Amino acid sequence: MISTKNLLRSAIIAAAVAPAVSMASGYKINEQSAAGMGTAHAGRAAMAEDASVVFYNPAAMTQLDKAQISGGFTYINGYGEFEGNGTDVAGNQITGANDSDPFNDGGNFLGEKFIPFFYYANPISDKLAVGLGVYTPFGTETNYDENFVGGGFADETSLISLELQPSIAYKINDQLSIGGGLDIIYMEGTLSKSVDSVPYNQAVNDNIGSGVVLGNPEYQGFEGFYEVTGDDWGVGWNIALHYQLSEKTNLGVTYRSEIDVDLEGDSTFRDNTFALYNNNGTAADPFDDTVTPVPVQPQASKVPLTTPESLTLSVTHQATDKLLLQAGATWTGWSSFQNFDVIATERATPNQADGLDISDISYGDGVTGLDAGYIGHIDERWVDVWAVAVGATYQLNDQIKLRAGYAYDESPVRDEFRTARVPSSDRQWLTFGAGYKVDQNLSFDLAAGYLFMYPMDLSEINKQNDNTPTDSKASVTGEYEIDVFGLALQANYQF
Repeated sequence: MISTKNLLRSAIIAAAVAPAVSMASGYKINEQSAAGMGTAHAGRAAMAEDASVVFYNPAAMTQLDKAQISGGFTYINGYGEFEGNGTDVAGNQITGANDSDPFNDGGNFLGEKFIPFFYYANPISDKLAVGLGVYTPFGTETNYDENFVGGGFADETSLISLELQPSIAYKINDQLSIGGGLDIIYMEGTLSKSVDSVPYNQAVNDNIGSGVVLGNPEYQGFEGFYEVTGDDWGVGWNIALHYQLSEKTNLGVTYRSEIDVDLEGDSTFRDNTFALYNNNGTAADPFDDTVTPVPVQPQASKVPLTTPESLTLSVTHQATDKLLLQAGATWTGWSSFQNFDVIATERATPNQADGLDISDISYGDGVTGLDAGYIGHIDERWVDVWAVAVGATYQLNDQIKLRAGYAYDESPVRDEFRTARVPSSDRQWLTFGAGYKVDQNLSFDLAAGYLFMYPMDLSEINKQNDNTPTDSKASVTGEYEIDVFGLALQANYQF
């Protein structure tokens, strides 16, 4: 059996959630151009092929001859599979290995997504250029099936962002240009998980005592559900250099700053109730364990999030009249993400007349082990990473370009800190693409890419604010396999 105090502790602490797997490392998105995707984005900060240069290197806008727009989308189709087992808050074994079990392996927790992008660049003089980018720099969406064996650690994660990037560039001389701009970002998140406060035990299902008992089929699987939603605006900046080393070789450097956001919204339990397990069993009737629905008011809360800074280095070399070689490396400062917290911003019902405050359990009363005002905490300890890419563009004829690329992207998630929210490991990209020039002003780009990761292990438990384990006996262990396919389409028009 398990005490009420421990059940409350495990249910509320474990209600924190974190970002999930995405196309690039962490929750970063690389899909800002079909032409770029064709070469695994290699060398893009050193070239000005179309208006998407606003994103890759705004300084290179000075290399464009005419005002132009580029727009399109990337289609992502991912498949994620988990195989494993777990324990509930009482330490009972749970598994999704067969259809008779109330739990499951979560199904395909990835899915389909369209990621749009749009750019405008205008060289208004020989030395000055301006531009605007509208795209998605960060985002992810995963959703496990109901009663996923690790549902007490992760259910749904949805992070959506939209960035406006006004930019300006100035050509200092024939070789060197400098540029930069603002990164104005809107982010919206919905993060949820199941809550196991009444551990199910099949052995007592035939020994029902008085009241609602532990073995009641109503409490097979997870009987509770927690969700936090929020949104916010943030502002950062970027700066870039473009240098023409020779007639055949170009260099590019782009830096992007961190952006701080507080995703402010509400933390809620399903139907605003929490199933409180009461251990009333006695020697005479060990199965007399009742469950009391306790009202829980929505709690105003925030999820602090700092997007990582990054530095991209690129080079292109015109090897022949037809063949352009491309290479690049990007450093991303994911070490800014050490912990993931859900923090109460105000008390919902100070006198508790209408029920239990989520945050009341964490206002220094010693129940959760968290600091005052904290609703949930996850230990992440991400690290800084590098991604490298090589690619080539071949001019087949006056109308058609062929592209290919390969990228290796380190994961910021260390094996010992991997969570069901971020089942991530180092990943590799193989991409192919083509460009078609309709006339002097109109062209199209198409690209396809396949991402694969090595199988990765998961072993997760709940932790307190000091990153030590809680009293909860809940855990999930197993192995992930993830594959992702991407298809991108882009149109370009010069004025």
